[in-house]
Amino acid sequence: MPNKNIKQPAVKRSNWPKFVTLTLILVIVFFAVSLLPRGFSGDTSLIGQGTPVLLLVHDDNILQSGETMAAMNAIRDDYAERLAFIVADINTPEGRTFTDRHGLMPAGLVFFSANGDRLQTLYTPQTPESLRLELKKLFQY
Repeated sequence: MPNKNIKQPAVKRSNWPKFVTLTLILVIVFFAVSLLPRGFSGDTSLIGQGTPVLLLVHDDNILQSGETMAAMNAIRDDYAERLAFIVADINTPEGRTFTDRHGLMPAGLVFFSANGDRLQTLYTPQTPESLRLELKKLFQY
């Protein structure tokens, strides 16, 4: 009767396929994350700190608010060095406090000067083109 406890010689397997697979997965994840849209700052203390500000009073429950945020996101890269993009979400304590203090309603788009003066507030639907026109009119961009 053969002995079943005979040990077979260990076959050494290369770790390269595992390493290559892991590296490929990490590269794909990094690339996918880099394509995600960046979030907007919610730091309203940036107003009046030397950079003009475009602030959206955001409410997830209002379609116009989401559309205006998409328009802001579409132009953000063109103006990021000259303009701060801020979102005051009324569903957060900080956003609600800010909007109440300034008498702002949801879906409002507020333009602030570099020294913090409120230049204009819009409650109409916005597109990337309409935002560019307003920025050109207010800031000569």
